Formats: sequence, C-alpha cells, structure tokens
Amino acid sequence: MTPPAAHQDAANAPPPLRRRMPYVAVCTAIGLALGWIPMLLHGPIPEKYNVLYIHGAIAVWGWYTARLLIGFVVGITWWPRPWWLRGPLVGFMMLFPLTLVSLATPGCGAPCMGWNLTSATTLGTLVAGLAWAVTGRHNGA
Repeated sequence: MTPPAAHQDAANAPPPLRRRMPYVAVCTAIGLALGWIPMLLHGPIPEKYNVLYIHGAIAVWGWYTARLLIGFVVGITWWPRPWWLRGPLVGFMMLFPLTLVSLATPGCGAPCMGWNLTSATTLGTLVAGLAWAVTGRHNGA
C-alpha cells in the first residue's frame, strides 16, 4: 500500500512526456515565435533614428534582439521560481535599458517606453505561462 503523501505527489506529477520536454528549448521556441508580434504591431520604427543621423535600421535591431531573447532568458533563469513572477520580471528587465533610449528619442518619449515595456512584460508572461502549460514545470532546474 502506498503512503498517502507519496500517492498525492505521484498524482500531481506531470506525465512522463511533459517531464522530458527540455524547458529551455520550449521557452526559447515560444519566445522566438511570439517575439515578432510586437514588431508587427508597434515598431520600433527606423525612421525615428534616421532623423538623428544614425542608421535606424541597425539601431532597431537592439529592440528586436532583446525581445527575441526573452524566451531564452526565461528558460535559463530559475529565480524567482514561480513562472508568473519570473516571466514578467525577465520581460521587463530585458527591454528596460532600451526603453531609456526610447525615452530620450525625440518623437518617441514616454509613450514608446510604455508600449515597449508593456509588450515585453506581456511576452515574458506568455512565454513562462505557456512553457509551464507545456512542461508542467515552473523552471528548468
């Protein structure tokens, strides 16, 4: 006869296939798939940087790269443990430094900063939540 505590743990454990799914790879794939959506909706727009006599098409890749890395960073971090804290935190942290550049850009400012932080925080939440739904784990540890 199985002790009640062991039986309860076995009942809450994710199915074997879900336990074997590589958490980092799942997070990275979700992040790469969803990371393009904000670009299609709101930019950043290269022309805002071209008028400052810098190569806007190159400059905006900083935002694209940071946003596309959110899934990978969610996957390799373990703190904070709950996905619903780690995902939004990682998303926010990944884009915050670049949003300071948005804040300093004429014609952009606080609205651009706000939209970029909102989309990054949302993306981090979606990556971590979907990875939890797929793997049954809060992190890869």
